[in-house]
Amino acid sequence: MKSAVLIVAHGSRESPAQREFKRLVGKYRRRHPGWKIAHAFLELAEPSIPRALEKLSASSGEILVLPLFLFTAKHVRQHIPEILAAFRKTHPKVKVKIAKPLGADGKLLDILDQRLNQIPLE
Repeated sequence: MKSAVLIVAHGSRESPAQREFKRLVGKYRRRHPGWKIAHAFLELAEPSIPRALEKLSASSGEILVLPLFLFTAKHVRQHIPEILAAFRKTHPKVKVKIAKPLGADGKLLDILDQRLNQIPLE
């Protein structure tokens, strides 16, 4: 079985936010056409993390979780690991690994500069 990638966002009740996240995941999927890539939301939207894990586990023996969160706050430090631990108990043959959040990566500084330069001057 191949590895799968699950990109996780916080979630929002607002459709535009959900669509924006799904577009980002779609772009990542196009960047890696041979990979199995899915998305999930921690809360407020579907699919939930457990639902996405269940679906991926049907065809993948390993699931790599990418939290699309800036910092290691309670969701990344506690909530997502608890969900993954519960999944592991019911699916002991599926390896589930989680990456660090985006954090204070220097590439984010470049993005901040880009955004700042996009503000129209009056």
